[in-house]
Amino acid sequence: MKKRFLSVLLLLLLGAALFAGEVPGLSTYVLDNGLEVFVLENHVIPLVTIQLTFRCGAIAQSRETAGLFHLYEHMLFKGNEIYRDQSDFKAAMKELGVGSWNGGTSTEYVTYYFTIPSEKMKKGIEFWANAVRYPLLDPEELEIEQEVVVNEIRGGHNDPDRIFNEATMKELFYQYPWRRDTGGSEEIVQGATAEDMRDIFETYYIPNNAALFVAGDVTSEEVLAAAREVFGDWAPAPDPWEETLVPHPFMEEDVFLSYPDPKMYPNFAYVQVLLRGPDVLDDPEPTYAADVWLKLLDNPTGRFKQAIFDRVPGLYHKDYIFASYYTQKDGGQIIFGTYMVIDPGKNTFHRAMDFRDAIIEEMTVISEDKSYFDEEDFTVLKAILEDETLIEIEVPSNFISTLSFWWASASTEYYLGYVDNMKKVEHGDIRDYLTTYVLDRPSIVSVRISSQDFREAASLEAGFEIITKESAFWWREF
Repeated sequence: MKKRFLSVLLLLLLGAALFAGEVPGLSTYVLDNGLEVFVLENHVIPLVTIQLTFRCGAIAQSRETAGLFHLYEHMLFKGNEIYRDQSDFKAAMKELGVGSWNGGTSTEYVTYYFTIPSEKMKKGIEFWANAVRYPLLDPEELEIEQEVVVNEIRGGHNDPDRIFNEATMKELFYQYPWRRDTGGSEEIVQGATAEDMRDIFETYYIPNNAALFVAGDVTSEEVLAAAREVFGDWAPAPDPWEETLVPHPFMEEDVFLSYPDPKMYPNFAYVQVLLRGPDVLDDPEPTYAADVWLKLLDNPTGRFKQAIFDRVPGLYHKDYIFASYYTQKDGGQIIFGTYMVIDPGKNTFHRAMDFRDAIIEEMTVISEDKSYFDEEDFTVLKAILEDETLIEIEVPSNFISTLSFWWASASTEYYLGYVDNMKKVEHGDIRDYLTTYVLDRPSIVSVRISSQDFREAASLEAGFEIITKESAFWWREF
């Protein structure tokens, strides 16, 4: 009961402070070498989560290096000057009392983390410092890990989800598809050298391209002291992001894709409409509007789902009609989707285009009709978004995981000011967002259908290109 009371009290305090860009218990620092340090104090449980994040991943890849950041992430666990091999590495984590740990390569960041008893906080920071500052990058270990990563890539070749996703991403980000592909190609990974790994290390694994996140039963003073002691002599290097990336161009015409999926449920088709959304650093304001708009559309008793369901016969259920927006620095995406029941008497692919048309028509109505969402809709929705943010902060490890994402893909200022900016969104902001990114914009219409329900002639007649394992991955064309 005491812990529950403290949690409720924390939420109340956050409600008063978060919207001013402040979080109780959160301290931020920047060391002289550029390393950013974030500390969230929460003394309810004697644990601490330590996370180290770098701005790199697929976004930093070229056509020739796609997949190497994921390979490097693997190599970090293969030994360093203190823990010489993977056995020593795991033994050290066991000694620290690691409860959960992992590393991950995403489109816009690479991160490493674990949770340990808070009394071992300094040793935990030292552990990750040794890993990221002094990797061995041994050529023999590299050969072993190359096979591991290549097998992961090959597994994706037979994964229907991966095939479908890669095929759509290849079309949406047609100019620089490698900047959205963390896996890369077998050939590139197999051809990687220790020198390639060393180049990633020297260019991106530097203090002024990194952030340390620590949350739990600690004080900001002791974390800052440990960070200065462990990372203070880490020399900075030239900023790898000094030159601005050339943005992904918007599509110039519609694309239609059909995927005969051997694992798809018979008698159903999944239909997706995909568009480019705003990139958060280039155009931040529409990202707040997009989030509010999404929550309004998700209302099960609202106009949107029912309107689409009524307009397009044969959809499975109105609750399975959805919209989403993925906030990114280099590749925002807007997705509409639903499931429809197969009707042998009607062309499934023509019906998919009917769904796309219904979506655009309804978005036009939303942009023009100020009463489409009433004031109560906005009030309730913004309260829900606010509550979701507050609840996330209640769990320290969840909070710093989210904070690290925003640090890499936008900025911590964007995240900490999110609720305040979201609450300012009005109908005009949603109208501007739809006008700029949805209405009169080319889209990708894709149909995922079981192999037994797929009709090649019907697909081709409707102008849909067929997705295969051979055509899905961008690197096969280069």
